[in-house]
Amino acid sequence: MTNACSLARNFVAMGIEVVVADVLTPETCDMYRRELPGCLIVHMTVDFPEAIRRAASRKVWLTDHEFRMLHEADATNPPDADHRIQVDTLDVQSQTEKVARLWEGRR
Repeated sequence: MTNACSLARNFVAMGIEVVVADVLTPETCDMYRRELPGCLIVHMTVDFPEAIRRAASRKVWLTDHEFRMLHEADATNPPDADHRIQVDTLDVQSQTEKVARLWEGRR
């Protein structure tokens, strides 16, 4: 997160817009706000069955227990994001368009 923010600051200083994709927790949300003042934080969520379906198509990095704990923590203690988008039924293009509209709305 620290390295991503450092790179983001450098790109922004050069006039390049930046998107950082990360697992967002209340703690990381606070760190992003501190390290990237004025950033737009969008919390994208999926219901647990959809999260399992999507995870099955990707390389496994977490144990089943870690995966469930992360999802439950997100549901019970969500980060203080600027916006939340439920993406269960959205393809990547639709998700991108929603975030782009939020981003454009901030200018």
